[in-house]
Amino acid sequence: MSAPTSKSALPEPGVPHVLSGDQIAGYLRDGCLFPIDVFTSKEAMVWAAQIEALPLDQLLALPAPWTQKTYILLDWLDALMRDPRLTAVVADLLGEDLLVLSADLFWKPARSAKRISWHQDLNYWGLEPNDVVTAWVALTLAVPENGGMQYAPGKHQALAAHAEHKTDDNMLPKGQELSVAIAPEEAVDVVLMPGQVAFHHGLTPHASGPNLTDAPRIGFAIRYAPTRVRQTKGPAMTARLARGTDTYGHFQLEPDPPAALSSEALAMHRAVLDPHAEFGYSTI
Repeated sequence: MSAPTSKSALPEPGVPHVLSGDQIAGYLRDGCLFPIDVFTSKEAMVWAAQIEALPLDQLLALPAPWTQKTYILLDWLDALMRDPRLTAVVADLLGEDLLVLSADLFWKPARSAKRISWHQDLNYWGLEPNDVVTAWVALTLAVPENGGMQYAPGKHQALAAHAEHKTDDNMLPKGQELSVAIAPEEAVDVVLMPGQVAFHHGLTPHASGPNLTDAPRIGFAIRYAPTRVRQTKGPAMTARLARGTDTYGHFQLEPDPPAALSSEALAMHRAVLDPHAEFGYSTI
């Protein structure tokens, strides 16, 4: 399968709140920036413990994947992704008015074979321009041994061709992966302490391996876009206003999420994800 080509419009940095000029320039050059201290290790450990205490059997039985747009099911994740300490960093890269288009929980249990193939986040999304920043929040330690991410810096200028090879061990909904291999010398390991965050452009190739350790690796990947971004194809995406105001109205805005795992939260989550079911939930 060949992916459509798309020229990337690089983000227009806002007035810096947190990042230095050198950090912003490095992000624009490399398409990634890490590690950035955002949350405390204590906060991260509390969130990780809350995730490990979730009723996993119940969540796995839901008709739509519970790990996608998880903030609708867990209102405390909604608060995390709208926390000014985090959105201030994103605003330095994208500007003041920010939407969250999706946010996925990536949970690799101890001794898990689960992996993520090399891919770009925006392969199926149909956005114009491609100004999306993923903030990958480490809720536990993230290192190569437990399946931490790798980036291919500088390869975020255009949408590349992808193929689909779905296997049980691949956590991506369609097993999508870049058609051109990333050489080992082109990859860098993303090492994060709990509470630290890695930021990457929506076209920056990234991947991760299995968890070979005796502890889980948990991360929360939040996809931010400026409100000027619009959707040009595919089933309609909804969005959550994370910072500032939305004067464009390109997306239907999601309300405050109901109480965690309430019947209202479950219904809202399904309503938002159902339009993407026939696409294997790859379009959200």
